[in-house]
Amino acid sequence: MQKKTILKFFAFIFLMTAVFISAFFYEFISASNNIFADDEENQPSMVRQLSDMIINPSEQLNGEENGQINILLLGVGGEGHSGGFLTDTIMVASLNPQSHEAALLSIPRDLYVEVEGTNIKSKINAVKTLGDNSSDKNGTELLEQTIEDVSGLHIDYYVQLDFNGFTKIIDTVGGIDVYLENDINDPAYPDFNQGYDPFYIEKGWHHLDGATALKVARSRHSTMGDFDRIKRQQEIIKAFRQKIYEKYASADILTFREIFLSLSNNMKTDIEPKELPRFYQVVKNIKNHNFTANTVDTQKYLQKINVGLGYTLSTKEGDYSAINELGKNIFNMQIPENKKTAIAQENTLIAIQNGTTSPDLANIIAKDLEDMGFRIISSVNIQEPESGGVTIYHAAATDKPETLSFLTEKFSAKTEVKEDDATRADFIIVLGKGF
Repeated sequence: MQKKTILKFFAFIFLMTAVFISAFFYEFISASNNIFADDEENQPSMVRQLSDMIINPSEQLNGEENGQINILLLGVGGEGHSGGFLTDTIMVASLNPQSHEAALLSIPRDLYVEVEGTNIKSKINAVKTLGDNSSDKNGTELLEQTIEDVSGLHIDYYVQLDFNGFTKIIDTVGGIDVYLENDINDPAYPDFNQGYDPFYIEKGWHHLDGATALKVARSRHSTMGDFDRIKRQQEIIKAFRQKIYEKYASADILTFREIFLSLSNNMKTDIEPKELPRFYQVVKNIKNHNFTANTVDTQKYLQKINVGLGYTLSTKEGDYSAINELGKNIFNMQIPENKKTAIAQENTLIAIQNGTTSPDLANIIAKDLEDMGFRIISSVNIQEPESGGVTIYHAAATDKPETLSFLTEKFSAKTEVKEDDATRADFIIVLGKGF
C-alpha cells in the first residue's frame, strides 16, 4: 500500500511538472507567432516549434562558422506615430562566440545612400519603407543589403522594435541606470497627438523608467544632435544588459520568458525559436569589458550636406571603404584619434580593483588598458563591492577629464569622488557584480 502511495505521489509530481513546462512553452510559442511572423504561410506549427526548442535546438547560428554573428537592430515608431515605419535607429550588433566579445556599430539615419538594385537615392532610414511599399514587399531585405554595402558586414539576422516595445522592455526589468554627459533640454519633444511634450533632464546619473528612457533615446536637442542621441542609445543598451546581469543572474530562463512575452506585439525578427537557446548561450557569456560601441560619425567618416532647411550625410571619401574598415575591426575599441594627444598628455595613473567572481579579471583589464598606452600601477582582487558594474573613483577636482571621459564610456561606468587621497592613482577602477 505504501509503495502504491509513493508511486502515485511521484506520478502526480511528474504530471504537474509536465503541465507547468507545457504551459510555460505554450505561452512562449504563442507569443513567438507574433514576433516570428514575417512568413506566416510557412510558419511551423506550434507543436513543431515547441519540439524544435526543447528537443532539437540549433547547435550553430548563422555566421557562427565564420566566428561572427551580425544582427541588424532597427528602431521604429510603430502604429500611431508620425513616420512610424522609418528606421530612425539603425545598429549592427556583432557577437563573437569564441572570444565572447560583442560590439555595436551605429549608422546615422540621415546617411544618404543609393538604394541597392535601384536608381533611387534616399536617406537610409527610409530604405525599408521604400521596399515595403514596392511590389516586391522586400523592405527588410533591401535595408540589409544596403547596410552590408555601407558597413562591409554580412547581416545574419534582424530585430525590429517599436516605441511601445522599447518602453515595455525597460519597465519589465525595473528600469535602468544611465549616465548622461550633458543636460537635455528639448522644448520640441513630440507628444503622441501631433503636439509637443517639452523634456528636460540634467546631466549625471539617473534611474530611468521606460517612458523616460524612450525620451532620452529619441531627443536630438543637444550639441551634436543625432550623434549625441546615438551615443545615448548605445549607453541604454549597455545599461539594459548590465541590469539583466545584476538583477536576474539566478533566474535566467524565467526572466528571458518575461521579457519575451512583453514584446509579443512590438517586435519582429527572423531569428527562429529553435535558435533562441543557442543565442542565449552566446549572449550570457559576454562581459562588459568585451563590449564595445562604435559610430559612423562626422569626425572621421561623414560630412554634412545642407539641403533646404535640413541636411543629409555623405561619406568624406565618396565611397564606403573607410566605414568598411571600421566594420572589419568592429571589436577593437581604440582611443579616438582626436583624443589621443590630450589623453597621452594627462599621463594618468590607474589602479584596478576586481570584486567579481573571476579572479583573473583585474589582470585582463590591466593588459587591455596597457595595450592602449595607459599606466597601470596596481591590479588586485577585493571583496564584492556594494555597487554592481564598474565604478571609477577620482579626485574631487580631477585634471584629467579626457581620460575620465574615455574610461567612463569604455566601461559604461559610474563615477564617484574618492575619499582616500593617499593613493598614488588618479583613478581607481572598481569592478563589481555583473561586469
